[in-house]
Amino acid sequence: MSIFNRRNVSLVLCLCLGLSVAAAAASNGEYRTWSDSTGKFALRAKLDAVRDGKAVLITEKGETRTIPIEKLSKADQDYIAEQNVDNPFKKEGNATTDSSADADESVQRGPRTVQVNWSQSEAVSLATGNDAWNVPLPEAPDAKFRPKSVPLEPKRDFFEDVTGVAVSRVAKMAVVGYAMKRREPATLRFVLCDIERGRVKNTIAMTGDNMMPMALSDDGERLLVRRNDFGFGNQGRLEIWIIKDGSFIKSLSWKPYDGDRGSSQDVRWAEFLDAKRLATSSAGGKIAIWDVVTGQPICHIQASHGSVPALSADRRLMAIVSDSTLGIFDVEKREMVASQKTPCALRSPVVAFSPSGKKIGCVATDRILVWDTAAGNLEKNFVPAGLAIHGAIDFPNEDFILANSRYLIELKNQLKLWHYRNTEFARTVQGTTFVVVSGRHQGGLLLAVKLPHSEALRTLEAALKQPNLFVFHKGTPVKLDVSGIPDPDERKKAEKALTEKLAAMDCRIDDSAPVTVVASIDGPKPRIVVYMHAGTHKVTEYFTRLKFVYEDQTLWETSHTNISRIIRLRPGDNIESYLRRASAKPNYQLYQSVAIPEFLQKPSKAKGRRGGDTIGASDLSVNGVE
Repeated sequence: MSIFNRRNVSLVLCLCLGLSVAAAAASNGEYRTWSDSTGKFALRAKLDAVRDGKAVLITEKGETRTIPIEKLSKADQDYIAEQNVDNPFKKEGNATTDSSADADESVQRGPRTVQVNWSQSEAVSLATGNDAWNVPLPEAPDAKFRPKSVPLEPKRDFFEDVTGVAVSRVAKMAVVGYAMKRREPATLRFVLCDIERGRVKNTIAMTGDNMMPMALSDDGERLLVRRNDFGFGNQGRLEIWIIKDGSFIKSLSWKPYDGDRGSSQDVRWAEFLDAKRLATSSAGGKIAIWDVVTGQPICHIQASHGSVPALSADRRLMAIVSDSTLGIFDVEKREMVASQKTPCALRSPVVAFSPSGKKIGCVATDRILVWDTAAGNLEKNFVPAGLAIHGAIDFPNEDFILANSRYLIELKNQLKLWHYRNTEFARTVQGTTFVVVSGRHQGGLLLAVKLPHSEALRTLEAALKQPNLFVFHKGTPVKLDVSGIPDPDERKKAEKALTEKLAAMDCRIDDSAPVTVVASIDGPKPRIVVYMHAGTHKVTEYFTRLKFVYEDQTLWETSHTNISRIIRLRPGDNIESYLRRASAKPNYQLYQSVAIPEFLQKPSKAKGRRGGDTIGASDLSVNGVE
C-alpha cells in the first residue's frame, strides 16, 4: 500500500507527428442505420471519415468499421455525398479566429471516444538477454531549414499561463498553448506559428477542458493535445484535433492508461511515428505504440516509474532507460535490438538523443549520463553538484546537455556552464531550442535559438584557461566537520562512513584544507502533513544534511528528511504508528548511501550568485538571449 504526500508537480510534454488528413466527418455526428447494396445487411453507426473511397463508420459500442462506398446502398452513398459538400460560409485559411464563441462552435461536435483494450497488445521485454551491442546510427536530420523566432502577442491576463509547445520541423510550424484556469470552463488559446517565415499564422481561442498541445503532424493539419489539470490521474486523456478553416475539429479521444492507478494514468511523453502510429509513455513507465485510427495499442514495454524515452530524428530508434537497464527499440521491427545494465540504480530517468543521433543523454533525478549510441559505451556519469536537476533533458549540441530547460552542462569537463533564466517553456527539436518568452504588457516571443550561444562559448574558453578550475576532485584533501550531529553514536557512524567514501576518491582528511565537508542535523521541528486519502497528521521533522563548503560558499548540498512523502505500510501497520516511529529520530541513512560528487567547480564571484550555480547566466527576453 502506498500513500502520497501532495506535491505540486507539473509535467510538460512535446512531440512531432505525421498524419494525413481524412475527409471531414458528418457535421452532426448522428447515428443512423446503414445498409449494403444488396439490402441483406445493416449496421447502426455514425460516419466518422471518408478515406480512399471508403467510409469509416463508428458503431454505438465504439467499434470502427471501414466499408467501400460502392458497397453501400444508394441512400447511404447520397448521404455521404451531402456531408462533403463545400461550405460556402467557411473561413479563409489565414483568417484569425479570436473569439471563444466561434471556436466553441467549431469543436462542439465531440470527438470519437475509444475504450482501450490491451489484450491484443504485444508485450516487449526491455532486456534482450544478449550482451552484443550493435546499433545502426540513425540518419541525421536535414540541416537546410533554419527555424526563425516568432513574435507573440502579450498575455491577455495575469493568470494566463503557457501550457506547452508542439513543433514540427517538417511542417515548418509550431503551436503555443495558453490557458487561464481561474474559473471553469478554462479559457484556452492556441497560437499557430510559421517558423519558416517567423510570423503567427492563426490564433484559435476557446473555452472547455484544460488541454495542452503535445504534437503537430508533419502536414501541420493535426494537433495532439492532452488534458492538463492538477492532480494524479488528471493528465491522462489524449485527443487529436484537426486544424481546418481556422478552427479545430475534434477527431479522437482516448485514455491510454485508464486502467492504471493514480499518477500511472498520466501521460508523460508522446511522439507520432508516422501517419498511422504514435508512441506514448505514462508516469508509471509504461511505453506503448498505438494505432491512430483505432486508438488501440499495438505493443508495449514496461520501464520503471517516471521513465521517459526518446525517438531518434528519423524516428527509427527509441532509447529507453529504466532504473537498471538501457535499451534500444527498433520501431519498425518492434523489438529490442540492444540492451545493457545501467552503472547504478536510476530514479525517474528521462532520455534524449543528440542532434546527430550519435549520443544518448539521460537525466535521472540529480545525475547525468551519456552513452555512445553505436557502441553502447558509457561516456559520462556524474552529478552536476549544486544544481537541482530532474524531469527534463534537451540535447541541443553534441557537447552540451540542457537540464530542466535552463541549466547548460558542458560534458567534456562536466562544467555547470550557463543558466538561461525566464524560460516559461523550452523544447529542443533537431538542434534548435524553442523557448517561449512572454509578458503581460509587452509582446512575447517564440525564440528559436542554437545553444550554447556565442557568449557562453567565449566564457567557456576563458574558464578553461583558469588554473584550479575545480576546487574539489579526486585526490583533493578536505576537512571533515561532523560536529553538527548531536547523537555521539550516530556522529561516529557518519564520520566513519564519510571517511571511507572520501578515501575511495584518494581524498585524505586535513584540518587545514580549504574545502570542508559538513554533516549536520536540523530539528526537531513540529509539522502538519497531509497525505492523499489518509488525512492530516502531526509529525516531528528532522533534516539530515551534507554539504561541501569553500571560502564560506556552499559548493554542493544534499539532505534527507525523516518524514517521507511516500509511505509504504507493512501488513498490520497503520499510518499513525508509522509516523510515530519516523518522528522519533532523524534519518541517518544519508551518510551511508550518499554519492560524493566527482567534481566541484570554483564558485562564481559574480554579485548575487550562489556558489553552486553556473559560471554564467543570461535572461531570455523578446530581444533574444541577453
